[in-house]
Amino acid sequence: MKITAFSKLILSSILVLAMTAAVAGCGSPEGSTSSGDNTDDSSAVSVVESSDGESSAEKEPVEISIVSSDKDESKAYKPESKSEATESQPEKSEEETTEPESSIEESSEQAEKPVSKTEASAPQEKNDNKEASGNIVVMLDPGHDSGCSPRDNDELGVSEQTLNLKIGLACYERLSQYEGITPYLTRYDNGCPNADKMFDDGGNFDCIQKRAYLADNKDADIFISLHCNAATNDGFQESVSGIMVIVSNYPKYTDESTRLGNMIIDHVTNAVDLDARGVELNATDEEQGYYDDGTPKDKLHLLNYNIEYGRPAIVVEHAFMDNPHDNAILKDDEKLQLIGRADADAIAEYYGLKLRQ
Repeated sequence: MKITAFSKLILSSILVLAMTAAVAGCGSPEGSTSSGDNTDDSSAVSVVESSDGESSAEKEPVEISIVSSDKDESKAYKPESKSEATESQPEKSEEETTEPESSIEESSEQAEKPVSKTEASAPQEKNDNKEASGNIVVMLDPGHDSGCSPRDNDELGVSEQTLNLKIGLACYERLSQYEGITPYLTRYDNGCPNADKMFDDGGNFDCIQKRAYLADNKDADIFISLHCNAATNDGFQESVSGIMVIVSNYPKYTDESTRLGNMIIDHVTNAVDLDARGVELNATDEEQGYYDDGTPKDKLHLLNYNIEYGRPAIVVEHAFMDNPHDNAILKDDEKLQLIGRADADAIAEYYGLKLRQ
């Protein structure tokens, strides 16, 4: 009986030791969680070795990857740098690739809007202002300039490019007061129209071609070139004076251009004391070629270049710089303002426009 009791005691001790070992083994996964951020490799290994083989090895990487994933997500929302944001969050880079597309669309829309007068001579992509605004588009061209086509008349005390610009600016300002019209100027100072960069060959085009191109760039309904006249280069003369308008021989535009020309003459002669010389057809020049209907081209490039672009053009010769009477009017800035405003009122009447309220 004593041996049996002793044997039972030994067996009981063995069972207690076995149960204690089993409890220690179940606690090892909890230890792996606490070591997930531990950089000591031996600790990680010891956890695996103290656990029950394969099951603990599966749990440990899962716990570590969850912690690592939390860190990546925080960086994705608040990247410290562009490169870090791209590496930690590929989906974000896909969203970013869509942003430039919308920016391109916005810049394209802006390019189609009419530019301000300070940008009128800058290279722009062609736009259709009539469709965008419903307005008539008029390109006013103060003839000549101090750059590519100067016409100084020192002996007459005037400079045609300056006279034309003053008239053009007055016309522009007045037209801007009307509804339903968008006026442009080929130039706003005495410099040559800056159309060089609009041409693929680097700008080897003459000044007149640049002006015609600017009208086409704005899809103008009409090109109106504003000038002053002279009968001779030998000082003053008294034989001819007054305002005249030159129109193209191209039959498609002749009648309407003549009607507008007569309106301009009427308005200007009512505003200042100038003779009315009437509307004249430009001379033709077969050496320059023919229009699409077989009509010889106009001698004036201002006319035929614009007609080649598909729009009517007229040239207004406001007064004779070498006539003493006309010269005195042209030297009076107030009279130049009246002439420019009269041009504008005639254009508005031609198109049936009303002043803004």
